[in-house]
Amino acid sequence: MAVTTVMMIILSIAILSILVIFLNSQTGFLSKWFKAQSTQSNVDVVISSCDGLVTSQSVYAYCCEKKEVSFGDDKTKNVKLTCDEISREDWAGGRVGTMDCSLVACK
Repeated sequence: MAVTTVMMIILSIAILSILVIFLNSQTGFLSKWFKAQSTQSNVDVVISSCDGLVTSQSVYAYCCEKKEVSFGDDKTKNVKLTCDEISREDWAGGRVGTMDCSLVACK
């Protein structure tokens, strides 16, 4: 491959990168897209995490440690609950196992 061909490829990539950065800074299209991807609901992840605590018999973490549950774009719907509280919520759909928290003293 000739040196000029390699230089043209590198120059083309640089110009394309600069063009994408410029357009994103003017329109914010990519920024909005990345933000939309990162603000998804984490309900299923939290439920899976709580169910894992039941499997490993981690009573203190299950009963005392609060998990932040995000329901998507609406930041006002974010809540912090323990897995015990999550297991009683309607949106958990009975997917979280239960543990006895009556003997655990949370600090």
